[in-house]
Amino acid sequence: MLKKKSQVILTLLFFADVIFVGVCWNLAYYARFFWLNVPITIFGVSIPYVTPSTIPEYKYYFNATGVVVIVAAICYVYGKMYNPKRISRYRGEMRAIFKANIALFIILLGLTFYYRRYSFSRVQSVYFLIFTITCISSLRLTVRLILNYLRKKGKNLRRILVIGCGKTAGRFARRIHSNKELGFEMIGYVYPETNPDFELEYLGKFKELPKIIEEKSIDQVFICLDSNQQSHLEAINRNLAEQVVDLHIVPDVYHTLNINPELLDLDGMPVIALRKSVVEGWNRIYKRLFDLAGASLAVILLLPVWVILPILIKLTSPGPVFYRQERMGLDGKPFKMIKFRSMKMDAEDETGAVWAKKDDDRRTTIGKFIRKTSLDEVPQFFNVLRGEMSLVGPRPERPVFIEEFKTQVPNYMLRHKMKAGITGWAQVNGWRGDTSLEKRIEFDIYYLTHWSVLFDIKICIMTLFTGMIHPNAY
Repeated sequence: MLKKKSQVILTLLFFADVIFVGVCWNLAYYARFFWLNVPITIFGVSIPYVTPSTIPEYKYYFNATGVVVIVAAICYVYGKMYNPKRISRYRGEMRAIFKANIALFIILLGLTFYYRRYSFSRVQSVYFLIFTITCISSLRLTVRLILNYLRKKGKNLRRILVIGCGKTAGRFARRIHSNKELGFEMIGYVYPETNPDFELEYLGKFKELPKIIEEKSIDQVFICLDSNQQSHLEAINRNLAEQVVDLHIVPDVYHTLNINPELLDLDGMPVIALRKSVVEGWNRIYKRLFDLAGASLAVILLLPVWVILPILIKLTSPGPVFYRQERMGLDGKPFKMIKFRSMKMDAEDETGAVWAKKDDDRRTTIGKFIRKTSLDEVPQFFNVLRGEMSLVGPRPERPVFIEEFKTQVPNYMLRHKMKAGITGWAQVNGWRGDTSLEKRIEFDIYYLTHWSVLFDIKICIMTLFTGMIHPNAY
């Protein structure tokens, strides 16, 4: 019954979406030629005023509504906007809506290019894109808020049974308890023996599964076995063979730290990818555009630094203005990181590769100031423009230190699944310089698993207020 209700909701959403598309297409006509028909310039692009005598007839746009709706329906279905949403996040749903509407926009532009009988307004198409994304996103948010409210009140719930009582089952139960808006009601757990420390009610052994499912009206079963309990799968499968409940497996692969896990299909065989970079596909393009825009702006705004610091460095110490040092970047590939020189020439001839320490006598006179204020990092914006670094990411380290750290700090090498950054989540939270490596890696991994452009913007803003001057910057 619940599955049928879910299908009904998704079907209603589909019809609501295509209705919104048709309405937005027609509203975009009136927005372009009547409501917003004023000469304006946005990002250097001029939108001219359309005189009343040259406004195109409405019938051309109205007649095109059917084609727009059909193309939208195809884009939305193939854009996976109607997959079950109960255990998905709103951000993921918004990403699907955005991609599907961008695809719709591009296809419509292509169709109008080849349609020679009439020329549609490109500005109207942009308004249409904005309207559809806004309206459909608002509809989805409203539906989620309503469902979340009903689920917290005990409505629209799915009764689930957990198989297992170990660490994996415990993590799963805690996630369900902390996300009540998902609408899951955990009835209990099944396992050959009881675990007095497990928070759910013990319902019986595997052979009792058919009886438990029927008596407790179970809708979904989640198999949450630890890696040393996988031998129970055959018995579980045997006792569930004749049951029609939805069956899910929670794999015990998250006891070790992994980033961006994804289920892949290898010719019908499911494969779990555990350590994929989150910045792939469109995400890579978004982050690169953000890096290019941010680095270019920073180079221009910091023009006085480019003029004054080289003069001061030359006046206070013999040697070059810039210092190039090998660091490890994305996927462990080395690159030359550029900095304003803040130490004396041949500073490591006697000591070898060592970390800078407080009151380091190797620093030049001006070097003390530029290291304390992080101005020595300014040339790294050119590393960003060259694609070797990012504005935000784990700070790059020297290969000689990495050889030591990777054997001492668990999951240290995971930080190289993303480009190194000028600033990062660890840095703005105070974990820089001679501080705990474990905490630094913890914050780096958090960034890798929660990356978004908005998160990058937040870190950049925090850097301006807390990340540039720090007691551990020496």
